[in-house]
Order: sequence, then C-alpha cells, then structure tokens
Amino acid sequence: MIPEELRERLFSKRSADRRSAAKHIGKEQITSLSEPLFTAYTKEKNDKRTWETQVEMIKAIGKLNYKPAFTDIETIVQRNLPHDTITIFAARAYVQLTRTSLNDGKPVLQLLIAGGLSVATGALMALSTDRMVPDKDDCKDIIRACWDINQHPDRIGHEYGLGDPRNYLAAACAGWDIQITAGFLHHCISTAFHTSLSGKRVENKALLDICKRSLSGKYTKLD
Repeated sequence: MIPEELRERLFSKRSADRRSAAKHIGKEQITSLSEPLFTAYTKEKNDKRTWETQVEMIKAIGKLNYKPAFTDIETIVQRNLPHDTITIFAARAYVQLTRTSLNDGKPVLQLLIAGGLSVATGALMALSTDRMVPDKDDCKDIIRACWDINQHPDRIGHEYGLGDPRNYLAAACAGWDIQITAGFLHHCISTAFHTSLSGKRVENKALLDICKRSLSGKYTKLD
C-alpha cells in the first residue's frame, strides 16, 4: 500500500482498516506517516472497544520512535494496570522512546522498579524485540530484578492466563555475556512451569525452548 492509501485507512470508519494500516506503518517503518498515525491514535484511545487497534498504533509509535507521543505513552504506563495488553505495549514503547541507544538499559530498570506486571513485561519485551544489549552492570541488575518475576504478586493466581515475563528476558539473553546469563537461564529451566486452573504444575515448554536457544547464543523471535 502506498502512503496516501495508508493515511486514508488510518481514518477509516472500519477498525480493521485502521488496525491494518497501523501495523503496516510500523512494520515498514514509514516515518512520514508518524504524525497522522499519532493523530489517529488520539481519536482512538478513548474507545475501550478498539483496544486491539490501539495496541497496533502504540506498537507502531514505538517502532517509529515518535517522541511527540511520549506524554500519552507515559500516562498509560503511570496508570500501571496489572493485567492489561495496552499497558504492556505502552511500556515497550516507553523504553523505545526514552532510551539513548540499544545499549541503554536504564529505562528498563526504571520500569522494573516502579511498575507492576504489565509494565515490567513490556519493558522486558523491548529488550527482546529490539535485541537490546545493555552494559554488563545493567544486565546484572535486570537479571537480579527478574530472577523470580514469574512469582510477581500480580501474577499469582493468574498464571494459567498470563505468559511468563521471563520469556522475553531469556530471549534477550542470547546476545548477552553468557557468564552473566547462564545462572539465570538455568534457573528458568529448573522453574519453567505454570499453575493450571486445577492447581497443577504445567511445564512451560516455551520458556524451556527459549532458554536452551539462548544458552547456544541463538535468538528466539517473539512479538
């Protein structure tokens, strides 16, 4: 699709059109449409029915590094909703908009300290999605903060419906110093399980596979 067609779709009456346009703009990194994308998002953000479209718009805003959207993104992060997909992707966009480079782990640490489960998950997602490689001290601090994040208070009792945020950190570890990451990855392997609705332990195969790949220096592609 050409930019003009995408611009028109951003303001279509059909949510599916708006969503697909935002997804395409983000995937293709069409920076010329950053401003209309944000304008479309400001019209979209108050409609609770279209959360999936809002997620695609927020994802694109982060990928395009459109800094004028920062205040809106920060507002979502500060609400700190515990089980909220929009919050997860807003936190990812927050890291993308505030970091100085792919080696800057400070925004991730900031969110891990201040945020709940959704915010923390989004911050870790940025590490994985963009293959960030913070400096060694930040890597150590991030791992320390997330060692048992699968037992986060927001997650207890909801494990059967929520992913393990360690998936994203474990995936990012593929590009980090193995001397720093090995202990964490082996710890994840030994604790890779969920709790089912019936209270039984269920193996988290996704986390096991991610950790094994990362121990071999191979990235796992996660959304």
